[in-house]
Amino acid sequence: MPSVDIDASQWQKLTQSREKQTTVITPLGMMMLEIQGELELPKDFASLARRDSPNEGRFSEQDGETLIRFGSLQIDGERATLFVGKKQRLLGKVTKLDVPMGIMHFNSKDNKVELVDVMKYKVIFKDRPLPIM
Repeated sequence: MPSVDIDASQWQKLTQSREKQTTVITPLGMMMLEIQGELELPKDFASLARRDSPNEGRFSEQDGETLIRFGSLQIDGERATLFVGKKQRLLGKVTKLDVPMGIMHFNSKDNKVELVDVMKYKVIFKDRPLPIM
């Protein structure tokens, strides 16, 4: 069976200093979001990204990929609120994962795997979005 070594040096650096984070971090660390349904992106998001003003900041570039900021997550204890755009909000609950999950980066060019972070929590959004009035 094929195998590959896992480099945990990046994760060790992250646990020693929170200033060196390479992932989006919450007060509880990196988290998984579980939503019901799908997030629909605009079909012409590439042209929207070119027209995006720095003040809006909905689009950014990382490693040649266009990233879309679709919302704002607020966590208050065990409750979470996800604002999607300016029209909807989701109410959710923060839960601890039974088994922590490792976030890994696979580099197929040199056949290496890097442990980037470990998730211990997830936010579950069970209900339909609520309109923002």
